[in-house]
Amino acid sequence: MTFTKEDHVFSIHGAWPTMVTPFNQDLQVDLGIYRDMIGWYAAHRASGLYANCLSSEMFHLTPQERWMLAREAVAAANGRLPVAATGNLGSTFEEQVDSCRQAADAGADIVMLVVPKTLNTDDELERYYLSIAEKVPSPLGLYECPVPRNFHLSVELVGRLAQTGRFVAYKETSCDLEKIRALLDAIRGTPLALMQANTPYLLDAVRAGAPGSMSIAAIWLPDLAAEVIEQARAAGPRADQLHAGLCAMELAQRAVHPVGSKYLLGRRGVPIRMESRSAAPLHAEEIRALGYAAQTWLDERGELRVL
Repeated sequence: MTFTKEDHVFSIHGAWPTMVTPFNQDLQVDLGIYRDMIGWYAAHRASGLYANCLSSEMFHLTPQERWMLAREAVAAANGRLPVAATGNLGSTFEEQVDSCRQAADAGADIVMLVVPKTLNTDDELERYYLSIAEKVPSPLGLYECPVPRNFHLSVELVGRLAQTGRFVAYKETSCDLEKIRALLDAIRGTPLALMQANTPYLLDAVRAGAPGSMSIAAIWLPDLAAEVIEQARAAGPRADQLHAGLCAMELAQRAVHPVGSKYLLGRRGVPIRMESRSAAPLHAEEIRALGYAAQTWLDERGELRVL
């Protein structure tokens, strides 16, 4: 899927990392490392960037820090990669609209919308999303963020929103392959790109027609995720083998996310610290185990042995 923003046409496909936020020793955002990380993503086959999401510890950032990260991502990407950022954070509808406008003003190519925690029916949610669309002219996305609740949008609702042409990306988290296929049918011919978020379902989702993923695996494995997607789309012979490896690596990462994700990203060459505002430090045994795993998966330059 493609969409136009100003004079640029972006293709929504491939591996989009749900970016972590680098902090210094004093737990302040480290913009220098953030820029280095984005440069690394551009060199390692990321197709886009998801700034200001759950992996970014967005609920532990100030509003000013969220928009700063979005602005810096856009500036550092410098037209090489489109940038998505969560918008509708706040206690009231007015605050959520203002938050969306702030994300758009920061330059985000896609303003992602979490599922509001007080709405449950398709009619309520449709009215909410379309009300945001009336007030925020930017391309919009749908984000099934698991915090504060793990809520999945219905196939019918997603299909209706897709038909409006205002929604261009969907970070989908159902872990239900039958539903994923139904969603792909419902949005066919619209601008909405289903970006599967759960790595074990990535291969089947792409084979069914999904153009890519927004996932934690791509935080430190954007090149491997991109190769799985490319192999799946081309019916390549290594798709299953590479996907199995990606799932194993992501499973190890998931147990220690987000701090362990920063450790693994560091092993790949990004000079990021393991500080976090939302999670406890890793235990010594966890770091030791990740170190052994990294030796198996990565060469001395931090590049993936499987590629």
